[in-house]
Amino acid sequence: MDRVTTTPPAATTPSRRREIGFGIGLLILGLAIGIAAGPAQNSLSHIAGEKAFWTASRLTAFLAYLAFAGSTAYGLGMSSGLIDAVAGKPVSFALHRDLAWVGLALAAAHIFLLLGDSYIGFTVPTLLIPGTSPYLPVPVLIGQVAAWAALFTTLSFYLRARMGLRLWRGLHSLSAIVFVLATLHGLWAGSDSKQDAIWWVYVVVALMVLFLFVYRMASIGSGDSRPTRAGL
Repeated sequence: MDRVTTTPPAATTPSRRREIGFGIGLLILGLAIGIAAGPAQNSLSHIAGEKAFWTASRLTAFLAYLAFAGSTAYGLGMSSGLIDAVAGKPVSFALHRDLAWVGLALAAAHIFLLLGDSYIGFTVPTLLIPGTSPYLPVPVLIGQVAAWAALFTTLSFYLRARMGLRLWRGLHSLSAIVFVLATLHGLWAGSDSKQDAIWWVYVVVALMVLFLFVYRMASIGSGDSRPTRAGL
């Protein structure tokens, strides 16, 4: 009998399971942080019908921010080589990409849940078109630009082969700007951002990403940008 030489499917199973496990674990952690946050917890305990959509929108916005922060952190950690000791490149790249999609999904939920809030009176155009919001136009404009830019940079994951690595890396660097805009939007437009718990989460997360960004810049200055290994 001839021996069939095929690659067993189980060969890729451990890596895939590890990737899914990391993603689910981070998502559960973000969900726990969002629900346990003081303002969110208080809102949930005193929730009324007219506040339901606003509260749900704020929860998903906070979780979206954590997902985007995680994606940005993974990208910076990969490109500098700092994260090599934590997880392999395939797992880290998958998390970098998948967390961006999780952030986009949560951001979409955050945006469209506002349609159910009758107090402000959002419409689809005012939610999607930058500068047309009836509520805090400038801070919301910043968030709208961040959301569209996040969609663009996330889609660029699938254009890397056609664009070439150099052009793709330049385009993909917009994700750092997306994070900055998302931070400004959250602090400025978030009705819960003045609460100590939420404010400190923004500060700690922003400082973490800033550290990784500075480390990344330092690695470039030292000639250790690792473009071939990290692919970023």
